[in-house]
Amino acid sequence: MRQDMTDRCRTTELGAVKINNNAITTIASIAAMEIKGVSKIGGGIGKTLFDFLCKKGATKGVKIIATASDIKLTVYITVEYGVDITRIADEVQENVKMAVEKMTGLVLSGVDVVVEGVKSPFSKDKTGGC
Repeated sequence: MRQDMTDRCRTTELGAVKINNNAITTIASIAAMEIKGVSKIGGGIGKTLFDFLCKKGATKGVKIIATASDIKLTVYITVEYGVDITRIADEVQENVKMAVEKMTGLVLSGVDVVVEGVKSPFSKDKTGGC
């Protein structure tokens, strides 16, 4: 099976339904950004460019680990200065799991959150997103 597809597929009377990993990473990225206090997803332009060139497609700051029995996500975030990091990470976990499961019908075995940084209040970056 191609690596950009999950190992989960659903067969209907009309054919097979397969969910591309890019769809899952997009859902997870949006769900993580919905949490107040998350500044961006992923590790910045350098990491995004590296991922795009070396991994044949941008990961949007979400890594998928799929085995025969489960799917687990790792979400890489940067948070705003002054927030409760543990609360933000918990909310990201819950929101990502709920959104991916609701939209895809897949059951995630876990969602790991890696806080890669804290956005400085003095940062000149006005984008504020991924």
